[in-house]
Amino acid sequence: MNIDEQRLILGRGFERTMETVLDAFLHEGFTVTPIDAGDLHHRSHVCPHDGGSLRYALLEATVPELKASSPVAGAEELPACRVSVFELNGACTLVTAENTLVRYPLLESLARNAADRMGNALRLIVRRDVSTAA
Repeated sequence: MNIDEQRLILGRGFERTMETVLDAFLHEGFTVTPIDAGDLHHRSHVCPHDGGSLRYALLEATVPELKASSPVAGAEELPACRVSVFELNGACTLVTAENTLVRYPLLESLARNAADRMGNALRLIVRRDVSTAA
């Protein structure tokens, strides 16, 4: 699995995807903090839409290991992952997850650990998407 970023398109609605994403990242030991959320349809009239919503949520996921001593000043404030959830239509949602620790060479082992856990969370999301589609 790519250590930097992953994208998934899920065949489920926004609320169920959000629930699954949160459950999966919490299951992998991340602490998840909402950063922003809203409806793109209501924010912009640039792209006409059929009247439905285009909801989104931006999340930061941190790991407890960053609170321990780190060679990077302020590392405890760094999110290990940034997760975005975008509603594409009523039955389809895009999830992106970016491992932000790869930008810090001194945090290489934590970045690998976060990448493994992020990958596990995304695989759990896919498994749950496939099991609910059947």
